[in-house]
Amino acid sequence: MERSEGQGFRRSLGLRQVLSIAVAAISPTTSVFLVYNTALFQAGTGVFWAFLVGACIALSMAFCYAELGSAYPGAGGAYRIVQRVLGEPFGFIAVFLFLVLGVVITASILVSAASYLHALIPALPVNWTAVAMMALVTWLSLERIGATSAVATAMLVLELVVILAFTALAFAHAQHSLAYLGRLTYPIRVDHAPQSVNGQDLLAAVVPALFAFNGYDWPLYFAEETVETRRVLPRAVLLAAIISVVVEVLAVMAATLAVPQTSFTVIPSSYLPLVSIAQSAAGQAGATILLVGVVIAMFDTGLTGNLAYARIYLDAARDGSWPGPVNRFFASMNRRGVPKWGFVLLGVGNALLCYFTSLNNLITFTGVIIVTIYLLVAVSAIVHRVRRGSAEAPFRMPLWPLPPLIALCGVGLSLVEQAPGDLIRTAVLVAIALVYALAYLQRRRDLRSGRESSMMKDNN
Repeated sequence: MERSEGQGFRRSLGLRQVLSIAVAAISPTTSVFLVYNTALFQAGTGVFWAFLVGACIALSMAFCYAELGSAYPGAGGAYRIVQRVLGEPFGFIAVFLFLVLGVVITASILVSAASYLHALIPALPVNWTAVAMMALVTWLSLERIGATSAVATAMLVLELVVILAFTALAFAHAQHSLAYLGRLTYPIRVDHAPQSVNGQDLLAAVVPALFAFNGYDWPLYFAEETVETRRVLPRAVLLAAIISVVVEVLAVMAATLAVPQTSFTVIPSSYLPLVSIAQSAAGQAGATILLVGVVIAMFDTGLTGNLAYARIYLDAARDGSWPGPVNRFFASMNRRGVPKWGFVLLGVGNALLCYFTSLNNLITFTGVIIVTIYLLVAVSAIVHRVRRGSAEAPFRMPLWPLPPLIALCGVGLSLVEQAPGDLIRTAVLVAIALVYALAYLQRRRDLRSGRESSMMKDNN
């Protein structure tokens, strides 16, 4: 079995395995059930159009990831791309944002999964159940990737059955005709007042939609464990994006057509439109089966997400992005050839958040972080092609330069409609990363250049 030089990675993954990991990371079931409620309250029936706009951006970004990933393969994925194309400071901004995402996203997903499980078995406490799930995720992550991807593949099949069954049930029990999607109204009305959706509401819901599609770039983080890397990675990225777009857009369309027109003076916090649809369409037993599938899907998402984040930290450590002891910490591999301390850090950090955090809505904040990374990657796609000129690349996106331009325009328009608090928090993270990069990494590079110049003079 082929081993990556000096790091213990084993090249054992083919197209099927990395595609399964990517679709499991996207998790159409998790994405729809986690994001739909937020987007529905933001944009009403415009949630369907928000997902269509998000689909155009996601597919455009998939072309960017496919081309750049084939040109700069490495365990860091997007970090490796941005660092190689835009330079070290921007690369560190990307890895710092991933450091925050790795701790926040998995915890929120597992707390959500534990909440659904609590609805089925009230005796199970939400926070401790989420902590136990995180412990299991960490243990599976520390196993060899082949065994873990087999687990992820098995759960992926089950969750795809769940989301497709839900979509079919929702279409079969639709409350409205297709023309209803064009009315741009709120099915759920507050204080019995008619409300219409405007363009700002629709654009605001695009970021949650992008959050739902996110994960099609996951094959890039297994570049050093994939056979025929430059051929397999672009295909896996594009296939994962297409699968997620088709499945999720259909599910959102079906759900929106099946949501009954309701009026609440005060919307109860327990009101979950998708669960209500499942109960009315399949009865209590069918809804219970659906919730079990949702829990499995969310656990699968936490597992596959965990696999990539530790590899990003490892790749940054190999580049010396942190002080020496921290680099050695993140670069340490266990006997099974996986970055052990990166997984341990993710396990501890997420477990603490699982215990101390209630199920607050982090979707818009994490969505803003994700689209900020998209912004860096889209700019990298333009800079990369301009620098390379007509040089041949392992994969070249079609319709150049439309994909990165569509991505940049879509991301820019959706960002300006986000909550100021989310934008400020993300801006603070970017500023911290940039100050560190310019203060520490630039100083380290200057010292290294000085030593190399001194050695050249001594040799002469």
